[in-house]
Amino acid sequence: MVARGALASFFVALSVLLTGSASWGADDFPSKPIRIVVAYAPGGGNDLFARVLAKRLTETLGKTVIVDNRPGANGIIGTKLVAASTPDGYTMILADMAHVTNPFVYSTAQYDPIKDFAPITTLGSAPVILVVHPAVPVRSVGEFIALAKGQSAKITMGSGGTGSTSHIAGELFQIRTGVKLNHVPYKGTGPALADAVAGQIQCIFSPVAAAIPLVTAGRLRGVAISSAKRASTVPDVPTFDESGVADFRVGGWYGMLAPAGTPKPVLSVLNKEIVAAVQSAEVRGRFDDALVTPGTGTPEEFVAFLKSEAARWSELIKTVGIKVD
Repeated sequence: MVARGALASFFVALSVLLTGSASWGADDFPSKPIRIVVAYAPGGGNDLFARVLAKRLTETLGKTVIVDNRPGANGIIGTKLVAASTPDGYTMILADMAHVTNPFVYSTAQYDPIKDFAPITTLGSAPVILVVHPAVPVRSVGEFIALAKGQSAKITMGSGGTGSTSHIAGELFQIRTGVKLNHVPYKGTGPALADAVAGQIQCIFSPVAAAIPLVTAGRLRGVAISSAKRASTVPDVPTFDESGVADFRVGGWYGMLAPAGTPKPVLSVLNKEIVAAVQSAEVRGRFDDALVTPGTGTPEEFVAFLKSEAARWSELIKTVGIKVD
C-alpha cells in the first residue's frame, strides 16, 4: 500500500512538473531565434511569403526570425528536416500543396503529412496562371491548345517539381483538354520561371505570386488564370472559364507547420502571432499584390484542410500515374 501510494505521488508530481514545464515554455517563448524552413530555392511563392512573414514576426516577437532555404526533391528534403527537428516551436516550415502530394508521388518521401507535423495555421490561397515565353505564338488558351495538339509532347512545361502545384495544375489541364505536354521538373518555381524567361522552356502553370511581376514586366505572357474572375494586376489575362476550360479551380495554398509533438501552448503562441501578422496591413498588402487570399484559422481547421487536400489530389495522382521511385 505504501509503495502504491508513493508511486501515485510520483506520477502526480511528474504531471505537475510536466504541466509547469509546458506552461513555462509558453511564457518564455520565444527566447531565441526562430527558423522558417522553405523547402524550395529562393524566388518562388513560398520563399516570398516566408520572408514577408519573417520580417513582421521579428518585429512583433522581439526575436530574429530567419528563412532557411532547403531545396531538393520537390520539397521533401526540407520537409523531412522539419519533421526530424526538435518539437519546441523554433523550427517551422512554410508548406504548400506538395506537402500532401509528395507521399503519394515519391517512395522516398517517408513522412506522413498529417501525423508527423503539428499544424499551426493556413496562410492563404492563390490561383495559378498559365504563362508562356513571349516567343511562343499564342495569346489565348484556344491557340495554346491548337499549338500543343499540333506538336504533341513537344511543348515543354516547366514546374516547381514532380507533384508540385504547377505540375498538378498542368496535368489537370492536359486531362481536361486532351493535349500532351513535355514535363520538365525543377527544384522550385523560381528556377522554372527563370528558364521560362530565358526561353529554355515554353510554359508553366505558375502560382501567381512569383509569375505576376514577370508578366507585368513583359518578360512572360499571361494566357489564363485559374481564379473565378480576372486579376486587377493583370486585367488583360482572361480566366480559364472565359477561355473555354470551365471550372478549372486549381491553385496553390500556403500554411505553417511545426514538428509533431510541439507543445500546444507554444503552438497557440505561434498561431496567434502568425494570424496577427497575416492580418497586418503590411503583410495583407503583399498578399493582395500577389493575389493571395488570406486564409488564417485554427490548427484544427488546418488539419481538416490537409486531410481534404490529400484525398482530392491523391485521386488525380493515381489517375495520371505520377510516381517517382
